[in-house]
Amino acid sequence: ETKEIVLITNTDDDEQKAEAVAKYSTIQASLKEHGIDFSFEFNPHLHDREIRLSNGWVVKIGRGFDFYQRPDDWFEVGSNDFSLRPCLETTVDIYRGKTF
Repeated sequence: ETKEIVLITNTDDDEQKAEAVAKYSTIQASLKEHGIDFSFEFNPHLHDREIRLSNGWVVKIGRGFDFYQRPDDWFEVGSNDFSLRPCLETTVDIYRGKTF
C-alpha cells in the first residue's frame, strides 16, 4: 500500500511552473484525504520526469504527463477514458528502486 509519492519534475518557464504548482497542490490535497503524502519538487537539471513511490517502485516518464492529449471538449468520450485519447510517443520506465 502506497503511503507517500514524491514527484521530481521540471518546467520550461515560470508560467508553466506556476500552473504545475497549482495542479500538483490540488492533487496533494486530494491524496491527503486518502492518507497519502504527495510532495513535488522541481529540478532544473532534470530531463526525464520521475515518480518515486514509498514501496520502492520508480516511474520515469520521458515527456512528463502531457503525453495524453487534451480532448477538444471535456464532454467527449475520451475525456475520462485515456485509451480513447490520442497520445504522443514517449518512453515509460518502471523499475524497483530503494524504499524511503
